[in-house]
Amino acid sequence: MGRLALAALLVVGVLSAAACEEPAPTVATPPNPTSAPASVQAACVAPPAHASPAASSPASNSGDYTVAQSGILLVGTIPGTAPFESLNGGAGATVPVGFDIDLIAEVARRLGLRPEVQPETEATLLADVAHGKTDVAISAIPISRQASAAVDFTSPYFTEDLALTVGVDQSRGFAGVKSLAGKTVGVLKGSYGQTCAQALSGAHPPPDGGFAIKDYTDISQAFTDLSVGRIGAVLTDVPTSRRLVQAVIGLQMVAIYRTSEVYGIAVAKTNPNLRATLNRILADMVTDGIYALIYQRWFQVPPPNQPGSPPAP
Repeated sequence: MGRLALAALLVVGVLSAAACEEPAPTVATPPNPTSAPASVQAACVAPPAHASPAASSPASNSGDYTVAQSGILLVGTIPGTAPFESLNGGAGATVPVGFDIDLIAEVARRLGLRPEVQPETEATLLADVAHGKTDVAISAIPISRQASAAVDFTSPYFTEDLALTVGVDQSRGFAGVKSLAGKTVGVLKGSYGQTCAQALSGAHPPPDGGFAIKDYTDISQAFTDLSVGRIGAVLTDVPTSRRLVQAVIGLQMVAIYRTSEVYGIAVAKTNPNLRATLNRILADMVTDGIYALIYQRWFQVPPPNQPGSPPAP
């Protein structure tokens, strides 16, 4: 049996146990173009993220790490940023599902631990890791200088380049940000897409720019609103954009903005060997194909140049 086939068999159990809800279906053949020219918008480039994790206490033995509860990997996450993490069944549901959830479930399996996911708030997510109340946090967390003051991060597991999507009619002759003047751009609330949209609007004021911003807790609703003309564009991460452009008729990606924004798994600064072990596992998951399988499941497109094999700690 080939290595990728074996990897596929291994991940089936993890995915079925970790997620009870299927991602939104897409059509078999994309009706709309899902490629777009890439560019760098200075307003959307993330600032230098952080000092090297090696600045924290160095790992001496990647196997010598601690967890808060024996046999369990306590995971903090903030439900509500689908497809990264959400609650199965919506309001009142308690089962977390998503790309991050499947990813950390596979990480826990390789650690020989049972993942236990607990809901967090923005105020507690990193604080609980720093104080040992949770072992790790994964919740589409940007690796930023501010966050790195409180916790360490693994190597990046996701790069958040952003795609701008408009209606097919508006895509003809699209002339960049100035084409958004006077329109409303939909973004995922609390995302880097929202930060980028605010920066772009401020950097391109009227009359040649300037647009309103509407935030959504469910970004798929923004694509629906775009398709019926309630808003003029959507700015969100590339894989989500590709998936929803395939699913919703009449939309087209017109630009991809390289941002340098990356996500990592947060680990306490006092637990460097856990971070080192997670880095090794993430690299293994890229090499053996499991990362790509999980990515494809939730974004329904192959990973782009994946975060690559995360560098050795």
